[in-house]
Amino acid sequence: GQARSMNWQRANGFPMPDLGVVILAGGEGKRMGGLKPDRIFRGERLIDIAVDKARSWSPIILISVRTVGQVRAPAGEQLLDRQDIEGPLGGLIAALERAQALCLSHVVTLPCDMPLAPADMAERLFDTSRREGRPAVAGSGGRLHPVCAVWPVACLADILEYASAGRRSLAGALEVCQAVEVWWTGSEGDPFENINTLSDLRRLSE
Repeated sequence: GQARSMNWQRANGFPMPDLGVVILAGGEGKRMGGLKPDRIFRGERLIDIAVDKARSWSPIILISVRTVGQVRAPAGEQLLDRQDIEGPLGGLIAALERAQALCLSHVVTLPCDMPLAPADMAERLFDTSRREGRPAVAGSGGRLHPVCAVWPVACLADILEYASAGRRSLAGALEVCQAVEVWWTGSEGDPFENINTLSDLRRLSE
C-alpha cells in the first residue's frame, strides 16, 4: 500500500527498491588474526569489494557488526547485531527489524569474506523468494550457503520464535521458514568460497 509506493519513489531508478543488502561483517576472523574485513584481496579490502557488490544490488546497505566502529566502510549504515543472540543470526534479526522500519520487503545477506560471490546472486534469490513467498538460499558444489540468502521481512516473527528457543543456526532458521534452494552450477571454482584463513586469502587471490 502506501509504504510500498513511497519506498518505490525513494529508490526510483534502482534495480530492486524493496530489497536491502546486509553485509555480514560481525565475525572476529580469529583464524586469520582478526580484522577480516580489512584484509586485502587482489588490491582491495574485502569490505570494499562487498560494498561495491551491494551497491549494484540496492541503495540500502546495512553492515552487520558486533561492536560499534568494528568496520571502516565507505558506505552503508552500520547495524549492531542483537547482542543477546550470538553469530550471524543476531545480525540477521537486527537487519530484518531495521528493514521493517525502512518499509523494505526483503533483505539479502552477503558475507564480507566471499569476494567472488556471483553478480547475479541477489537478483536470482530475490526473484525466487518473491515468487515463492519464502526465503531463497544459494547452493553450489553440492552444498547450501545459508549466509547467502534472501529473507522476506515477513519471516521475522518465525525467526524470533526460533531464536527464543535458544537456537542459533542460519540453516535451521531457513528450514523453519521453508526456504527454497537456488543452485549455481558450471562455473570454474566455487564462487561461494569464503575466506577463513590467510592461506585461503592467498590461494583465492591468485
